Amino acid sequence: MMDFERNPERIQQRSFDIVRQQVQMDHLNEIEQQIAVRMIYACGDPSIIDDLRFSKGAIKAALKALQAQTPLLCDVNLVIAALNKKRLAHPPLCFINQQEVIIEAKQKNYTRSMIAVDYWQPHIKQSIVLIGNAPTALFRLMELLQQKKMDQPALIIAVPVGYTGAAESKQYLWEHYQRLGVECIVLLGTRGSSVLAATAMNALLSHYHRVMF
Repeated sequence: MMDFERNPERIQQRSFDIVRQQVQMDHLNEIEQQIAVRMIYACGDPSIIDDLRFSKGAIKAALKALQAQTPLLCDVNLVIAALNKKRLAHPPLCFINQQEVIIEAKQKNYTRSMIAVDYWQPHIKQSIVLIGNAPTALFRLMELLQQKKMDQPALIIAVPVGYTGAAESKQYLWEHYQRLGVECIVLLGTRGSSVLAATAMNALLSHYHRVMF
């Protein structure tokens, strides 16, 4: 029999320990470090620590939103698939596959994820937004916030991946989040993924449930 670790809890904890040994995170508070460790573990790339950003009020805003049981809005269903849904007060919302969104996107020649953001309006006030795939969703959200056509979420976790608009959209959010009136967790550059968006959220949920229950 091959000799390797089989216990999932020991595998995860050992991996977390290795990340903390290898990555310098003294500039982050303990909750931010927990999020960073889980994100590094999820992608296997310690260097993302150099591009990971937390606004000053991000953690406080997230915990307040979780306590208020406000909605969780996702750009794509892949984000939802990776969430720990047992710890969510309500099912996460994603409108990208709604027929109205598909039709409108075709008519306007826009991405579905961009059009789906418009359908967030009834749900977005003080919500948590997860964007892990679609830079156009992040651009559209910021556009509506700038135009004051959409209520402000409590927190945006912005880690869309790609080479067309991903880095630019995240950089804009990081530079302008205060003017937009939102808190944020951002992974700058082209790297990201739906899994990383969900991982950051799962880390927040884990901390919240440790503190509250």
